[in-house]
Amino acid sequence: MNGLYLSSGEFVEFSKSNERGALTAELATRQRAGGYSPAMALGSLPDPDLVLRKRGDGVAVLDDLMADDEVTQAVQGRKLMTLNKRQYQFVPGAPAGAEPEAEAVKLCDSLVRDFEDIDMDVLFSGILDAPYYGMTPIELTFAPDGGRLKLVQVEPKPVEWFTFNDTNQLQFRGEFFSNPAPVHPYKFVLVRHFSTYKNPYGLRLLSRCLWPVAFKRGGIEFWTRFCEKFGQPWMLGTAGQNATQAEMNTMAANLASMVQDAVAVVPSGAKVEALQFSGKGEAHSSYVQHWDKAINKVLKGQTLTSDMGSGHSNAAAQTHYGVLEDYAAADAQLVVTAMNNIAWTYTKVNTPDAVNKRLRSAFSPIFSYIEPEDYKERVELDKGLSSLGVTFKKQHFVQKYALAEEEFTLKGEEDSGAGNLHGENKKKGTSDNEKQPEEKEENFAAPEEEKPDAIQQQIDTFVESVLPDVVTQNEKFMRQVQAAAENAESWEDMQLLLEELVPQDMTEDEQAAFMSKVLNGAAMFGQYAAGNSDD
Repeated sequence: MNGLYLSSGEFVEFSKSNERGALTAELATRQRAGGYSPAMALGSLPDPDLVLRKRGDGVAVLDDLMADDEVTQAVQGRKLMTLNKRQYQFVPGAPAGAEPEAEAVKLCDSLVRDFEDIDMDVLFSGILDAPYYGMTPIELTFAPDGGRLKLVQVEPKPVEWFTFNDTNQLQFRGEFFSNPAPVHPYKFVLVRHFSTYKNPYGLRLLSRCLWPVAFKRGGIEFWTRFCEKFGQPWMLGTAGQNATQAEMNTMAANLASMVQDAVAVVPSGAKVEALQFSGKGEAHSSYVQHWDKAINKVLKGQTLTSDMGSGHSNAAAQTHYGVLEDYAAADAQLVVTAMNNIAWTYTKVNTPDAVNKRLRSAFSPIFSYIEPEDYKERVELDKGLSSLGVTFKKQHFVQKYALAEEEFTLKGEEDSGAGNLHGENKKKGTSDNEKQPEEKEENFAAPEEEKPDAIQQQIDTFVESVLPDVVTQNEKFMRQVQAAAENAESWEDMQLLLEELVPQDMTEDEQAAFMSKVLNGAAMFGQYAAGNSDD
């Protein structure tokens, strides 16, 4: 028996028709909430963008903003962080942990071949327009090809050609935008930026730049006038005490012409001097810069990646760049979602499930970016493991770092002869079946009865290798190191004693260099101990 308990404690069965209807029907709608407007009678949901509504403009006006230099560089700078990611792939879809079926593999191969004839840069750029225009409708065009529908065109279309109805279904406005009609669900893939039920058109960043660009243009106009008036020297003429009005007018005309040819004739006794206006228009410059920063905050989330200016530290710039990287990561995910929706649509139109509903459709191909491996992070991990006593073999660096065996050797291999993975260190002239003469391997093959002495010898040898580097810097510290070596009963004891001493009298760089030798010695001793454990 299926049902639920109400707050009163009463149990209600889902089988009752009235309860089932209440659960399966939508309650909160625009009509019931009183949000129905006269425009919806024409079949279109009014655009809720407050900025555009207050200006009385449509979304097409946003194209004019791209003429502003700050808007252009902000949009391009952000988009290029995603467009420059050139490594991506489609893989066949499959259940988690399972291998893809043959039909899924075939479907993926077909989709990849179809995309070979499509300009991916144009497609990705159109998808990345969604944050600025709120959404990007992408039209899919298919053509029959041997029993399947080949994808021949994937093209972003102008956002102003589309609207939504009261159920948030995408509509094409039609001729003269007078006859909106819903589009086929497999004909368009819609990419949207922060869309909601209330605003299916998405959040438009460019509309938030309308006023900053308008105010900036006004500021530049006044700034230009200021420079025209006060950017060049003023010619000040002082007429004689008894000069008539006609003489003063003539003198003014001569000074005006002097601005062009630097030559003027003035009456006798008159005085002429050039005055330079002291103001440089800083107010106008600051005004324009204020709106430039406002534009960058809207489009890129920060300001320093476009203009470092003065008084800003590199750390602040890196922090701002981190914000831009977050925006770029969100843009990349927008591309991934759009491409996966295209793959899902492609699957639906090319499998029986889309036609007769009798068979389960194949799993859709999966799109993803191929991220380069972060070797820096792996190196830090390997360093951490080494500090815990882990010793890596050559295979680790060959597999994890794609290094050739001939390109490197591990520390200590030159002396131990353990640097070859395939037995090249065998004596020349011997075969695999010939028994090699037993040779004592330094630091690794001490007999069982010599283990205590060998351990002490290892410690003494290691201390001697460290002493020359540090003794000149701190004799007191080195006496403590010697005492630690004498008191240590094992290699692990010595390591702990050294770790307690290191931070006291050494700089950070000295500590790093010293502990590097400590860890290398620890690794060698680990190999030694492992070799003796089999005796």
